[in-house]
Amino acid sequence: MPTNKESPEEGESRKAKLNPQVGSLHCPNCGGDALPDCVRCTWCGSSLASVSCPDCFGVMFVGMKHCPWCGAEASREVLIEKVPGKCPRCQMEMFAIKIGSSRLNECQNCGGLWVRKDTFQEICDDHQEQEAVLGTEESKTVIAPMKISDHDRMYIPCPECGDLMNRVNFAGCSGIVIDWCKEHGSWFDKDELRQIVTFIQRGGLKRSREREKERMQEESRRLHQEELRLAAERNRVSYGESGYSRVWDSDRGAFLDFLSEFWRGLGK
Repeated sequence: MPTNKESPEEGESRKAKLNPQVGSLHCPNCGGDALPDCVRCTWCGSSLASVSCPDCFGVMFVGMKHCPWCGAEASREVLIEKVPGKCPRCQMEMFAIKIGSSRLNECQNCGGLWVRKDTFQEICDDHQEQEAVLGTEESKTVIAPMKISDHDRMYIPCPECGDLMNRVNFAGCSGIVIDWCKEHGSWFDKDELRQIVTFIQRGGLKRSREREKERMQEESRRLHQEELRLAAERNRVSYGESGYSRVWDSDRGAFLDFLSEFWRGLGK
């Protein structure tokens, strides 16, 4: 925070050095410069941005009419209803919101989102349809995996049941690690839901399915080869036993005759 002795010109110069790429976005409370995806003002702590885009679920700055990520028109409604549980990251109260047709629970302190499993399935299905219609399933663009910090590796509790959630790499290859409760839903840290939607729209789920199909085919081939090996082993053992039996059957009479002659010779 600027000191009382700092002039306005010095304060503006210092802010510009800290945020060189920011030009026109300002906190509506203190006027400080800010990035369009900041949750809170770094100067006065006021709430600045929240998830408002119905297309990509991107964070939008207060006062924006269109999403800075995809250009879609803002659509956000704060619902008046009780939200179960608290933010698993910072233990603050969450608020129910409606983005487009999707109902989510948002922490306005850290920008995280709690999405129930049925809602998340609908989001994935909707954007898979967009992928097919737009033809983006053929895109070879790959989203760079996020760098996971030590803090992000901590297991956090489900806001609804309180059990620690699993940490999973979405689709197995996205590089976006989310916190997942099998029974209730998923927790997304700030900007993770937008990254997942972008991953889907760029054909990520299709590539994931193709990899899984290849893996299953390879496993099927491996099992088939193992079955052939076991069958050959059984045939070898069976042949060895039956061959021994045939040899014994053919020589048994001669062997008994030999024993008879041998005992008769001893009796003389």
